[in-house]
Amino acid sequence: MTSLAEQLSQIASRSTNSLNLKAQKAAHSQSLIFEPRVAASQDFDTIYAICLEGFQELCQLDPRFVRFGKSIFSQQSRNEERTQMTSGENEELDVVLEDFLGLVGARLLLKPGLKAVEWLVRRFRVHEYNTTFVIMTFLPYHSAPIFATLLAILPAITSPTLKFLFPYKKALSSPPRHAIVYAVTNNASLCAEFNSFVIKVSRLYYHYHTLISFWAGLMTEAIAGIIDLSLSGRKDVQRRNEEDVLLRILPVLNEGLSLRKVPQLRIGCYMLSTVLASKTNLDDKVLTGIMKAVTVGLTKETRDSGLLCLAILAQEREAIKLPGPLTREVMKIDGLAAELSSLSQRCRVDKLTLGLVFGVLDRINKTGLQGLLFVEHILENRVLLDTQAIDVVKSILFAAQGADLSDGEICSQLAALINRLAISEPVKEIAAKAIGDSSIDIDTLEMKLQTIVRQPEARLQVGEDIEIHDSFPRSTDLDDKLIEDAIAAIPVRTVDDLSFLAHSVSPIYPSLSQAFLLAVASATNLDNLASLSVFMNLAPQEAFALSFFIRIWCGPYPTLARTAALQSVQKRVISPESVSIDFQAVIPYAIIALTDSAEKVRSAASELTAAIHEVYKRANKEGRKNNPIRQWGLDDVYGSGDATKGVKWLAIDEARRLVKDILVPNLEECILDCNHISRAIEHAIGGSASGQQPSKFEAATLKSSMKLSVFSFLVGHVVNSPLYVVKLKLLAILNRVEKVGGMPRTKLLLPLLKSWISLSEGVIDQRCKSEHIELNELDDQMVAIIASGDKGEGLQTLQSIVSSASSSMRPTLIRAALDRIRYLWPLLKADFKVSIAQFLLDFALNTHIASSCSQSFQDDAMDILRTATLSSDVLSAFVDQLPITTNMPDKSPAAKRRRTSHNEMVALHTQDSKGLAASIRKVTFVLELIDSSKLEKNAHLLRGLFQVLSEVQHYKAEVGSELAYLQGLVLGCLLAAVNCFKVLLFEAEDQPDSKIDRSAVRADLLIDCVRSTASPQVQNAALLLVASLAAISPELVLHSVMPIFTFMSTSLLRQDDDYSAHVIDQTVHQVIPPLVNALRKQKGHPILGAAELLLSFVAAYEHVPVHRRLSLFTSLVETLGPDDFLFALLAMLAEKYPLDASILPFTAELSSHFSAEIRLSTAVKYLDLIFDTLNPTHTLSEQLLGLNDTEGKRGRDVVERLLSLLPKLLASRRLISRIGKLLQQGDIYSTRLRNVFGNLLEKTLGLADDIKGDSRLHGMCGTLLESVLGLLSTAEFVKSVEGLLDRPNDEVGRAIDPDNFSPVLTQPQLRRKILRSLEVRIRKDNQSDQTSRKAILGFVPHLTTVISESPNVLLKHTAITCIDVIAEKYGKRDPEVIALAADVISGDQGLSNSDDRLRLISLLCLASITEVLETRTLPILPRALPVALAHLETSLGDHVSNERIHNAAFSFLGVLLVYLPWMITGAHLDNILRLSHKSAVSSLSEEALESRVRALSLVAKQVDPRECLAAVERNWADSIESGPLATREHLGVLDTCIEKHTKSVIVKHSQVLTSFFLKAFDLRRTWIPKSKYTNDIDAVEGALISVTIKTIFKLNDATFRPMFAKLLGWASDSLPKKDKTGRKLRLISFFNFLDSFLELLKSIVTSYYSYVIDNVVEVLNTPSAEDPTSKLLWSTVLRTLQKSFLSDQDEFWQSPDHFNKIVAPLLGQLSNAQSLPIEKEVIPVIVELAVTAESSDHHKELNAMLLRHMRSDDSKVRLAAVKCEQELVTRLGEEWLALLPEILPLVSELQEDDDEDVERETHRLIVKIEGVLGEPLDSMLQ
Repeated sequence: MTSLAEQLSQIASRSTNSLNLKAQKAAHSQSLIFEPRVAASQDFDTIYAICLEGFQELCQLDPRFVRFGKSIFSQQSRNEERTQMTSGENEELDVVLEDFLGLVGARLLLKPGLKAVEWLVRRFRVHEYNTTFVIMTFLPYHSAPIFATLLAILPAITSPTLKFLFPYKKALSSPPRHAIVYAVTNNASLCAEFNSFVIKVSRLYYHYHTLISFWAGLMTEAIAGIIDLSLSGRKDVQRRNEEDVLLRILPVLNEGLSLRKVPQLRIGCYMLSTVLASKTNLDDKVLTGIMKAVTVGLTKETRDSGLLCLAILAQEREAIKLPGPLTREVMKIDGLAAELSSLSQRCRVDKLTLGLVFGVLDRINKTGLQGLLFVEHILENRVLLDTQAIDVVKSILFAAQGADLSDGEICSQLAALINRLAISEPVKEIAAKAIGDSSIDIDTLEMKLQTIVRQPEARLQVGEDIEIHDSFPRSTDLDDKLIEDAIAAIPVRTVDDLSFLAHSVSPIYPSLSQAFLLAVASATNLDNLASLSVFMNLAPQEAFALSFFIRIWCGPYPTLARTAALQSVQKRVISPESVSIDFQAVIPYAIIALTDSAEKVRSAASELTAAIHEVYKRANKEGRKNNPIRQWGLDDVYGSGDATKGVKWLAIDEARRLVKDILVPNLEECILDCNHISRAIEHAIGGSASGQQPSKFEAATLKSSMKLSVFSFLVGHVVNSPLYVVKLKLLAILNRVEKVGGMPRTKLLLPLLKSWISLSEGVIDQRCKSEHIELNELDDQMVAIIASGDKGEGLQTLQSIVSSASSSMRPTLIRAALDRIRYLWPLLKADFKVSIAQFLLDFALNTHIASSCSQSFQDDAMDILRTATLSSDVLSAFVDQLPITTNMPDKSPAAKRRRTSHNEMVALHTQDSKGLAASIRKVTFVLELIDSSKLEKNAHLLRGLFQVLSEVQHYKAEVGSELAYLQGLVLGCLLAAVNCFKVLLFEAEDQPDSKIDRSAVRADLLIDCVRSTASPQVQNAALLLVASLAAISPELVLHSVMPIFTFMSTSLLRQDDDYSAHVIDQTVHQVIPPLVNALRKQKGHPILGAAELLLSFVAAYEHVPVHRRLSLFTSLVETLGPDDFLFALLAMLAEKYPLDASILPFTAELSSHFSAEIRLSTAVKYLDLIFDTLNPTHTLSEQLLGLNDTEGKRGRDVVERLLSLLPKLLASRRLISRIGKLLQQGDIYSTRLRNVFGNLLEKTLGLADDIKGDSRLHGMCGTLLESVLGLLSTAEFVKSVEGLLDRPNDEVGRAIDPDNFSPVLTQPQLRRKILRSLEVRIRKDNQSDQTSRKAILGFVPHLTTVISESPNVLLKHTAITCIDVIAEKYGKRDPEVIALAADVISGDQGLSNSDDRLRLISLLCLASITEVLETRTLPILPRALPVALAHLETSLGDHVSNERIHNAAFSFLGVLLVYLPWMITGAHLDNILRLSHKSAVSSLSEEALESRVRALSLVAKQVDPRECLAAVERNWADSIESGPLATREHLGVLDTCIEKHTKSVIVKHSQVLTSFFLKAFDLRRTWIPKSKYTNDIDAVEGALISVTIKTIFKLNDATFRPMFAKLLGWASDSLPKKDKTGRKLRLISFFNFLDSFLELLKSIVTSYYSYVIDNVVEVLNTPSAEDPTSKLLWSTVLRTLQKSFLSDQDEFWQSPDHFNKIVAPLLGQLSNAQSLPIEKEVIPVIVELAVTAESSDHHKELNAMLLRHMRSDDSKVRLAAVKCEQELVTRLGEEWLALLPEILPLVSELQEDDDEDVERETHRLIVKIEGVLGEPLDSMLQ
């Protein structure tokens, strides 16, 4: 572009059309409320007055508008012109205009608002200068009509921001919401612009609900879409996209959330924040920032939405804990806890709540009571999940643990909160679990807070001798009155109150313990309690005081109380009064305290133990003479009864050594580990259990005598202490010691166990509950008294416990006894194992135990036996004591007796059903135990298991059931035992244990199991067992194996499971080889011996699952030997299943598993079997195929079946490929293969000679020979065929040279089969194989020789077929050879032969050759084409038709038309068309129809149009004489020709076409008078009209008009006038053509009606209802007339000349209402004429004629006229009712017409007139 052009372009872009008046007028006409025409006529004064009115109304609605009255709505504004302003002035004006638009946006749908905006549009042209802001203002109202009006006045949209409006501006329609959402999502500038607009309006506080709600919804969807779009691509790309989204959205959110006085905008920002957080992976910092922005400025209006937003944002944060400033801001919200509780019902708020709670607890010193109340409210209302609530409680505990003691108020508040949570119904379970799971030392915490954290329910349940208050103190300020009352409630001590450890109930203990618990938190109170009178004036050795504290620390009391009790005893021990006291009775209880779970308690117990040690030390130093030692509790520790006396006390030295050497050295470790003291005592008394050297703190050991004394001392306390917790904890220590000083612990503790057994369940349960211990733990320790080294008494005690299951024995004790037996089992000696196992077996199967609980114990006993490792002795004992009904003899019966052994079984005596069921159950269980045990060393069970199998057969007879499971068990056990022998036999054949006891094996039982059961599992197991026995000792099962295979064929082979397949495989591999070896020895020929076996498998073939057949039979053949048995199996299958389609693929696949040599040798043996079958005397065939001498016909059928399979097997491609590769090697193996092949070929030819008298078998033999020859390569095969064809006829049966694979066959049938085989090979041959191609093309002269010389027609036919295939595949490679062959085929021996078969194949072959050679076939065409046409005519004979020759001839003609169309002359075309007509008349198939139509189509497309059209015209008469089908096909040729050629060609031959159409349209006159094809005439004429119109489309007007005129003249005047029918028939055809012509071209050809109007008038004036032809012509004319009216767009019928000609004849038809269908045919035409001729004069004329008919004397005529008036009123409406004054008088008369139909239709006419007028006619009709 030049510089001048650029300058002009810039000037044009800046131009405001100041000189373009038209453009200025168009701009002035742009208005929001006025039409452009009105707006263009208005001046600014008028506009200002209208808009000012609206502005003033706005000022009344909102005073904020008033200030604009001084600027843009002032009087001066009328004269403002933006084009005259400077850029600065325009910018100032823009600010004011946008300010006003932002304010007026809320009222745009009000008239005042629109009027005000109108002024901005008309005067200041804001739609041009402030386009974007205007659109943003109107965008919330996008669905209102005003938005489409706005789009109409906008200038051309060029801004990328607003490009989404372009299609809607063009269509002047409002954009839908989804389009706006899409635009905002994908257009970043639009999104930013709209956000900026909303923020700007909101910042000015011009916001309104419509704008904010629209923005919030739109941006919510848009942000979701933007985020979705950003998620595509790689991760780094996604990250960048996400950052871009944040950079776009976060500033908007920041600005929006900063506007605190715009709550709706803030709520919208909340929505956007939630979408942003939920759809992106925001960092916690970003989320925290958003949450801070949301929190700041929350008001009552935004509180609910803000909290919801915070909850969602908090859920997206990874960290739970909230920052301190954020927590402070959120906690400022009034009623926050209640709001969160309410909100939790709608959504998840747990993360937000949890973060707030943690924040409060972190700042507990600042939040104080308010924060704790918030936490309590949250927990009480279950806002959090249980796991979260537990974490909160733990945090409270940690806060309490870390609280500053100096801040007493905080500690007090925390203590009160913890106590309230612990007793609150919704929270107490959570609090208890949190306290239990917490790692905090609760005892320390309780002491720090001076309260009890754990509630009494968690520590102490009220027993019969304990009473406590309902509540515990909750703060450090104890109620002195409560303690005083408790002390006052303590009863006075009586004489019988010697010890609180006595077995009797103490009346003092409940009150005293209550007072102790109340005083435990204060040392002062404890001292006061210790100074009570009840504890005063006591001798140091008395048990009363210390026993109270012992019971406290052994009881279920708080750690604080237990610790205080130990400390109280320690004080008394170290007091001066106790210097000569022996406190050995306290030692067991100190040991119990050292096992306490609380470290504080263990620490106090350690101090007490050290104090006792100090007492012993002082006593030892001071000497016993000066201060004799007194033993504490010697007479009354357990009361004054036998319990105290039963304790075996230690000597003072022994007690001192116990404390000094055992307890004191381990005190430090005991404090750290509660289990350490148990290990220390175990090592001291019993030695290291693990056998390792004890550690340094366990090094001290005791003498045997002292060990026994210490053990007895502790046992005494276990036995005599009334506290079960003492028994439990001391037994847990003592049971770790197996024996002491050679004495087992069982002997010392067994009396305790026996006394424990005697206690009632109620007493024990009550005591266990009161002491808070588990009864099952105590029972476990009691039965653990029985050690593994027990001599029998202890085990008997366990047995007595278990055997008491049916009595009142405690279930927990029985369960513990069974568990103890389970534990002791691996440690017991062999003899004890047998007795214990026998006891468990008897107990488990005891039928006299009926209770469900006892049955559960029986199940446990069974489980012990199942899981225990049972020795051979145990299993043998089980088998030996099984119930036996008959005794098995030592030696097995003779072989003959074995086969009938089931007959010698003595029937069981009749037993009761329960006893029989119990016996079966016992046998089943024992067998299950044997089955689950490892039988490597249990092979000696073989005899016993066979005996059990025998018994099972008796049980079957008794119960009348299969007992399949039981049989399967015993068979499985037997199989495992036999497999043991197999392993032993493999490992050490010379060892005596490795040989099986043959007398123990009962093969007859196994066969009986196989044959007598219906269970597949039992059968499989028995067969596997037989297979295993056969592998070890074949002679054991040889005599019984054949029935097995007979059984397998009917049952097992039909199964489809993996186990059955395994059984079959094992049977085949292990049973068959020894069987075959035995048969070889007995019968010599293995086939004869194994015939029965093969028959079994063949009989089962169809029942074997398809997917298992191949593997099964392959395994069978491989096991038997493929050289000897494969042919037999194939032959038996072919004979057994001749009609089974699966046999062929199966046998082919089976054969493919073996080498080529084996397959060929198998084929040779297969032929030998066929020879044997054909012989009068049979050998193999009689055994294998079931033949005998009396079934000669049967033998022939068998041969036919055998011959049907072998050729197909030899035709395998894989076999051919293998042979080809092997023959190319040239080694010894290939030589051997050639010999086998020669033998096969020799036998095949010999078989062909033997069965030549049987044509069917001979043909099958030819197929076999074809397959045999197919084993060679193509080149070799061609050579072989040459040799066969060259051999003379007298050489059949001569010897064959095995080195020359070219056998000679002279029989024509076999030769034909060879040639067919060659044809197949050629079709399949690879064209790229040059060797094969050269051989095949070289073979063509031999084929032509066969065609020329052979007298056999079929052989010639096959040879021509071969040439056909060769020509198609290789013709272009050597056209000379194929051309010579074509010459022979087209001669007398081929195409001209009298045999139809040769004619057919010759036609097809010549078609193929012509397609390949094209012009090279010219020499034969002059001879071949007439012959082909002659054959075609012959095939369409009058009586007999040869459809195949018909189709072949048309195929040959089609090829000629494609490749050599110029060879087809006019005479040939006439002949082809004539024969096609004749073919159409014949009743031929669809295939023949297709071949004929295809050829005719090629005639139309390929032949010169001059010749083609002339031939069509010449042969038209013959086509119509041949009938409708031939006529339509003839027209089809013309149709195709018209379509194929161009307009110029068609115009060039228009004369021929005109001549043809004149003949063709005379079709009706030709057919109808002769009453021929009357039903088809319309269809044929329709096809003719279609072709005619296609022709017209390719003609110009100058060419067609003469043709049209000629056609009309031909139809109306060319026939004599006396031939009226002929004229009418021609006119019918013409008007039918005209009807279609008008239908297609409509108004374009309406003027052509001027040619026919006279003929139409003539037809209308001379209707005849009696003449069908006249009536049809009348209807056809009316139809064309109506279409002419419909398509008149050029006022053709408006012309008076045309109208006047037609109106009278047309309305005159109403007078024929009596005889013609006027209502259907005439009235619609009249109405269309009235519509078309729309002038008033024409309507008057029409109406006048119509009124005359309404006055007719004929009622039918009046009725037709009235109906016509109805249709005219309906169609023309008010336009027709202009004639109402003329119509009404006559209508009034017809209201009272004599004819009811006329009167009824007249009333309908009145109703229609009234409907059009909208008022009644009553006044007009009066």
